[in-house]
Amino acid sequence: MARDIAIVAEDRLTQAVLQKCVQHALPRFRVVRSEVKHGRGNVQRELAAYSKLSQIMPVLVGVDLDGDECAPSLLANWLANAPLPGLLVRVAVREVESWVLADRRRTSAFLGAVPDDITKSPDDLGDPKRALLDLARARASAELKRDLIPRNFAQYPRIGPAYNLQMCKFVEDRWRPHVAQRRSDSLARAIRAMASIDPDAA
Repeated sequence: MARDIAIVAEDRLTQAVLQKCVQHALPRFRVVRSEVKHGRGNVQRELAAYSKLSQIMPVLVGVDLDGDECAPSLLANWLANAPLPGLLVRVAVREVESWVLADRRRTSAFLGAVPDDITKSPDDLGDPKRALLDLARARASAELKRDLIPRNFAQYPRIGPAYNLQMCKFVEDRWRPHVAQRRSDSLARAIRAMASIDPDAA
């Protein structure tokens, strides 16, 4: 019988990535609640409520590391007040785009590039979203550029009008977490942590 799980994400792309990871790492679970909080601060402010929810069902929370020094220190700060086993907070280093880029073959094909155009160590990128958009500017079709890239690129970190639509569809249809985790240590740790909450897993 399927078990319930909730997802909380700071943005729409993180939501899509977490849902795909649940399909891969937790096939016995079904996502019955999924929220996009539009910013890491909003996630942190409601963490106590998600802690309560985690007593009913596991809650998978996904945020970006952004400018913080490291994921362990961020987690230690957020979960200092009696973390619960059912509350799973995972941090993309430094942004969820690094997890997407880690599937080099599929992401490069989506952007009209080749795998060697993407670093083999996306967790080391200081600005993964910028790296993705720079590659799209250089390689993508005119239509995809219009969707992904803001009209005035000087306004970055703004994104194009259909960035979330295009990136989420790519993640849902083509992105492979089991491949991407080989190039992203933060994604690999997240997938291992997700798998650990299934008591029936082999």
